[in-house]
Amino acid sequence: MGDIRYALRTLRKSPGFTAVVVVTLALGIGANAAIFSLTDQMLLRTLPVKDPQQLVLLDGPGAFQGRTFNNGTFSYPIYRDFRDRTTVFDGVIGRFPAPLTLIINGQSERVAGELVTGNYFDVLGARAQIGRTFKPDDDTTPGGHPIVVLSDGYWTRRFARDPGVVNRTLTLNGMPMTVVGVTAPGFNGIVLGENPDVMVPVSMKAQMTPTWDDLQNRRSRWLTVMARLQRGVSREQAEAAMNVIYRQINQQELADIKTTSKTFRERFLNKHLFLREGQRGRSDLRQEFSTPILVLMGMVGLVLLIACANVANLLMARGAARQKEVAIRVALGASRASIVRQRLVESLILSAGGAVLGLLFAWWTGAVLLRALPFDDAARSLTAAPDLRVTVFALVTGVVTAIVFGLAPALQSTRPVLTSTLKDESGSVVGGTGHARFRKSLVVIQVGMSVLLLAGAHGTSLRSRSSGCSNSASWPPCWPRRSTTRWRRWPARPPT
Repeated sequence: MGDIRYALRTLRKSPGFTAVVVVTLALGIGANAAIFSLTDQMLLRTLPVKDPQQLVLLDGPGAFQGRTFNNGTFSYPIYRDFRDRTTVFDGVIGRFPAPLTLIINGQSERVAGELVTGNYFDVLGARAQIGRTFKPDDDTTPGGHPIVVLSDGYWTRRFARDPGVVNRTLTLNGMPMTVVGVTAPGFNGIVLGENPDVMVPVSMKAQMTPTWDDLQNRRSRWLTVMARLQRGVSREQAEAAMNVIYRQINQQELADIKTTSKTFRERFLNKHLFLREGQRGRSDLRQEFSTPILVLMGMVGLVLLIACANVANLLMARGAARQKEVAIRVALGASRASIVRQRLVESLILSAGGAVLGLLFAWWTGAVLLRALPFDDAARSLTAAPDLRVTVFALVTGVVTAIVFGLAPALQSTRPVLTSTLKDESGSVVGGTGHARFRKSLVVIQVGMSVLLLAGAHGTSLRSRSSGCSNSASWPPCWPRRSTTRWRRWPARPPT
């Protein structure tokens, strides 16, 4: 406590130095906290459901004949085969995104809808905060279950968290639907970057997508399928067991495929079903932005190292000017450890101020980054507000930073030449070769890392500008992309 009081008095006497150091650290820590917030939400965070480590995503790439949106989708009849014939899953669910038109009180608006199977919430272990969620019995008769569950975000935005919304009737795509519940806060489905406003049973697909049904069409793959492993069953064991079932399904489907190509039939029959890790959900957003985010994380790490080198240089200069103070304390019997501890306490206080200010900077920077994302739904599902994990990250970064930039100056300050220093000949100490060499090394390090950072930023900019199609005849064309679902980005190929 004595060291803290002394450090505060010392820093109060040098407000200019204190402000420069705190702002410098705030920029470095804030940039790292902002990028870490996006990294955590997009790459690290697991789904807010029960035992997410038991979830797997089903993926069946390979030969196919019919309509398909991507390799990670299946037809509804195949989903039912997986659900009814499996021996290694506790449950199999499916979902499909669909933009819907909602009318309430005579006002219409476009909402993000999601068709989900009746066991969707039970398998995930997601509960409603008011009302109830869907049950398997709510998804048995095509067109016979006009009910809807609202997301917490949409309930807040549209109904101001009015509990009377339960049992209220809305009109979705021209069909009256009854609200049965609202999802818990933080639950946005199993696909990162797609934040559904309303959820509807998949049996209502003909009414929600009136231009095409395909609910019973095995030649149309549109349903994203996820499953929960039984306890004690590994992903490898489940994959081996499911591929036996998958081969049987392919044999049945092959009888309905009208083709004489022996190669195609062999490739279709020998397709492999992959069980991907599902604890973090599915995300095209993650696949496209994981590398850029990791590159950004490395770049802001360099920014923090540059800030540390800059602050260390400032502390070296300040320590050289305080050599007489240290010499007097040493002459009076102060130990080297006590002086180092006191200097590290000063560094920790400066770093704590930088971390607090850096969190505010991270909030602002994160909001700018989210607005720059080319996906509206993703920007709405992600948040720039630092949560507990980001706050802990900023504080830990602050402590590490304090040790990095404070230890070397603290050790240097405990080696005064007592005779010359106490005789007010501190000029020789300030210009000593040891201090000068170390400070010059810090300058070299700052310049080197700055050049590296600039070169990396320039190279990233060139790659992003050259990522378009070089062939104007290629398809799909290089138009701006606004959706996280691949099959919705491009229209069908025009006639040639």
